[in-house]
Amino acid sequence: MTLQVGDAHPALSAPVVAGITRLSAADTVRARLELAIELGLMTDGERLPPEPDIAAALDVSLATVRRALQSMADEGLVVRRRGRAGGTFVAPGGIRVTSGPDRPSATFRADAAEVRRLIDLRALAEDALSAAAAQAATDAELDALAAIVAEAAAATDWTGFHSADQRFHESVAAASGLDWAMHTYCDVLHGLYRYFIPYPIDYLRQSNREHAQLVEALRRRDSRAASEIARNHVLTLHQTMYVGLPQPASE
Repeated sequence: MTLQVGDAHPALSAPVVAGITRLSAADTVRARLELAIELGLMTDGERLPPEPDIAAALDVSLATVRRALQSMADEGLVVRRRGRAGGTFVAPGGIRVTSGPDRPSATFRADAAEVRRLIDLRALAEDALSAAAAQAATDAELDALAAIVAEAAAATDWTGFHSADQRFHESVAAASGLDWAMHTYCDVLHGLYRYFIPYPIDYLRQSNREHAQLVEALRRRDSRAASEIARNHVLTLHQTMYVGLPQPASE
């Protein structure tokens, strides 16, 4: 289930969140991919997912993805090859551009305080919503959550996983029955997703195992366990999102 998000909550419309809104759509794609490369989440020679998949995962047009990848290829960050075995690959041999304050990735780094604020807000919200879902979720809703967990487990890269991850968290919140809380929760969730960058699928699968644990707690109608699992799942982002990872020495 994917919920529609309305106007932004006032707290999310404040100037503090204006950082990445200064970037064009193509530069936002670049920032996400550059950060993943700089932080070693994408390795030399690694093949990027197909362009349509990247576009869907990052909620941008295919043309935007192509512009971003072409500009990265022009600077030596990625290599684009034609033919049956072609595609876009992280440039081998450690080819990197010099980082600087004007690079798209620098804008993401400058928003670190905002990312941490959104993580804390999301942890508070998911704690309460998961506790409520343990009491209110129907069997059909729990079965739907389990199906999303299975879909995420079958994902082969970050693009497919990201779509399933979003639907899982929105569906847990919806199962709480607290319709009055959904608007603010979705604003926070989608605000944080704007800072999502690619991660190795093995890491994402570990995150999905926590999703499975949450579904088990919901089936047991264990509000305390559900709230704890959900809260810790989100608070871990302080260490695992790009704001918590060791930064390159040049930074």
